[in-house]
Amino acid sequence: MTIRLLTGGAVDAALAEAGPAVLEVYEAVQRGEAERAAQCVVKLDLPDRRSCLDLLKKLRTANRGVWNWEWRSRLRALAVAGAGCQSGAAAAAAWLASGDFAWTEPPHGLLLDVLADRAPEWQADVAHRLAERPRRADISYDLMAGLVRASGCAAPTTEAYVHGWVFSHFRTHRHRSLIERLRSDPHLTSLVAAYFTTPEVGSYSQFTFPGPEGQRTWPQALALLTREGSLDRAVMVDSCVARLLRGGRLMDDRLFLALLEELAPTREEELRHRADWSALAADASSPVASYAQAVLGALALDGELSDDRLAELTRAVLFRTEKKLVRAQLVLLGKVLKARPQAAGVLLPAAAEAFGHPAVDVQERALKLVERYCGAVDRMQLAELATAAELLAPVLRPRAAEILGQPIGDDSFELATEYEEFLPPAPAPVPFAPAGASAAEVAEDVSVLLADGGARDLVTFERALDGLMRQAHRDRAALVEALRPVAAAQRGWENTAHWISRNDSFHLHSSGIELLVAAVLGDVPMEVVHRRVQQSTWVGTGSRGGPAAVRDARCWEAAHRLVSAPSPFLLATPTDGSGSIEAEVLVARLEEYHRLGARVGVMDFGQAMLRVRFETSAPDGELSDLAERAEALGTSHGTQLAEHLRRGVPTGPAEHREVREYHHFDRVLVSLGDLPWLQENSSLPIAHLGRPVTPGSPDHSPSSHYPHLLAVLPALPELVAARLLYFMSGVACLDYPPEPGYLPALAEAPGPAGSAVHLSVAYGLAAPRPQTRLEAVDALLVLAARGTLDPARLGADIAALCTLSGIKPARIAEALRTAAGTGAYATTWEVLRAALPGLLGLDGIPPKALGDFLEAGAECVEHCGAHGEIPELTERAGRSGKSRVQLQARRLREALGR
Repeated sequence: MTIRLLTGGAVDAALAEAGPAVLEVYEAVQRGEAERAAQCVVKLDLPDRRSCLDLLKKLRTANRGVWNWEWRSRLRALAVAGAGCQSGAAAAAAWLASGDFAWTEPPHGLLLDVLADRAPEWQADVAHRLAERPRRADISYDLMAGLVRASGCAAPTTEAYVHGWVFSHFRTHRHRSLIERLRSDPHLTSLVAAYFTTPEVGSYSQFTFPGPEGQRTWPQALALLTREGSLDRAVMVDSCVARLLRGGRLMDDRLFLALLEELAPTREEELRHRADWSALAADASSPVASYAQAVLGALALDGELSDDRLAELTRAVLFRTEKKLVRAQLVLLGKVLKARPQAAGVLLPAAAEAFGHPAVDVQERALKLVERYCGAVDRMQLAELATAAELLAPVLRPRAAEILGQPIGDDSFELATEYEEFLPPAPAPVPFAPAGASAAEVAEDVSVLLADGGARDLVTFERALDGLMRQAHRDRAALVEALRPVAAAQRGWENTAHWISRNDSFHLHSSGIELLVAAVLGDVPMEVVHRRVQQSTWVGTGSRGGPAAVRDARCWEAAHRLVSAPSPFLLATPTDGSGSIEAEVLVARLEEYHRLGARVGVMDFGQAMLRVRFETSAPDGELSDLAERAEALGTSHGTQLAEHLRRGVPTGPAEHREVREYHHFDRVLVSLGDLPWLQENSSLPIAHLGRPVTPGSPDHSPSSHYPHLLAVLPALPELVAARLLYFMSGVACLDYPPEPGYLPALAEAPGPAGSAVHLSVAYGLAAPRPQTRLEAVDALLVLAARGTLDPARLGADIAALCTLSGIKPARIAEALRTAAGTGAYATTWEVLRAALPGLLGLDGIPPKALGDFLEAGAECVEHCGAHGEIPELTERAGRSGKSRVQLQARRLREALGR
């Protein structure tokens, strides 16, 4: 059956007044015949075009926000017909850029046909208005370029147009070479000038095109056009340098740096940009700074750079964190001082800036430079060097004092100086704000959740859930009145309610707030809710398992209570941000239920018991008193709670690590044993939570719901970490998109950290994305601050991960150096101490990564003063050779032996 576009009262009224020609356009649109619609539109006179445009606008409005795949051809025809009926350039541009047609991809050829009879000035105006739209509007470049060709106007130089221009060469690279297309472009000069000022063009310019050698990339093609005279060389060089000075994404920097290298600036051009090279060396990205540093180094060695300017450059470069740049600058200083020893008085104080570098080997390199040339400085400059030497690591200060012939500061040089570890404060429970006191406040929380699904906002979700129940119990009519406009403001709300009713489910990435709102508003049939409550509570859910099934079943039970008999409040509402409940609060809530004669929900009560926080609730004596209060209620729920309180802190499951192969990569995963005390629960989802967990078991726990999953049983984060470990291994091995905030939340969970938690942190340290590695570092430090970090376990996990083909060990080493750089040298060293025996015994670990681990260990030991011997390290350090691994192994051995 053909599905036509939706109509309505306004559309029907317009149809009643439309003439035959307009109706012909309308039928072509409803049949999805864009070409036929274009042919009909061009035949309309001006009055008919106005009448047709009015009809098409009303048709577009009637279908706004409604999605159907079969309507694509009809909306495409609607876009073409509406464009042909427009009389003003501004209105035409607004119609063509409308978001209502964003996913239909209107054919630009037909659009150009229906606009072909307009004046060139009109077409140019439309082209430039479209080009001024944001790039995210995704305006067709072919349409804009077609209007530019038809009108003969100058090409726009906006971000959207330039990105479309660059991408068009990539789309058509199979037909003509890049250099041929650029040579034949009449707007080449203006577009290349805009190319230098447009952000993020590197993503489309990195590809290799067909053609002769030396003409296959954008940098090569532009450089060739410059040599041919099509582009002005001075402008190209100046534009390249200016773009690099402005900075941006690394991909863009690499692109314009490659272009600059292809242009090969002459010595005269290098001298003209002498100040620019200094600025780039100081502040640009590493590849650009390295190039600028090399240019300035050549100028300095040829005497084209004054000593004062070289000293200024040195201070800027030595302030950077990249060791490669710092070492290169020190090497350059050594070459200059060898050629001009008399410059020591100017250059050595600048080299002393490296005394404050976090890497001790860089400090030592700078100290050797001072030792070699300090004889050419005067007494005042020696005093300046001695002051700078106070920043040296304690192990280097005695040597500095001997070189400079004067004491360094007032401290002794013994490594026994007391070391102070810096860790973040242990996270304290954040009290939970009570639910909104009025229907309007609850509706505000609901609006926030509906905007993003509420998957990561546990606090607002629990506030809204409790608030909905309280307000439905107090005044359901007022709650419906407050929620109706909130739901109506959500795009496609009718489809959402229909989806829930038809599929007996809510969206995979939703927190369930849509279900609760639909239940209050009566948009979900009662029989659907009742059936799902019976299935999820007593039969179980087939869609998701584990903690997600518990959360889902609780949502369906709450929806059923909202429809049938709302509770005065919920028992399972947390008292702090971790999802925990103080035992005394839960007992008081149950007593209030008993006083009011309220019926206890199975999932609500089961979830409440799982959330009891034992370690901060009360001493054992007070827990016994609370258990007696619960038992005194004389109800089955009171008895269950009393037994739970007497049982105390829940015991975790047995754990077993194993290696599994998924997607051609081995992964270290964790299996969990059963939890008998959970399997005794009367609610099936909670009972299933106590079943064994095997790697890869399909319980469908969505990683985006981690705050809700961790809040199901806050005292046992292992139950969540083990289930999401497959996802975390994919983040590290396959660059899966990470879940922001997951690892810190896992570390902050009030329960103990077991194998799955530590392994999750280890995978995070190995992640390709820097932000994920930073979150893993945060998680490591939080675990240490809480006293739940097991350095030996984490170190063993790191060594195990480094044996996997999908893991790059250098990323872990970099992340551990980041952790140490926060001031947690002792903590990081304990992790490295446990990892190094395994790492030193690996045959396949890249030498650079092993050198990074050893260097990080040496820096930690030199700062925290750790002692001891590692047999594997002693054996490696005793080997002959001068490789980086050997040098760092000896350095670490010597630091441990001091």
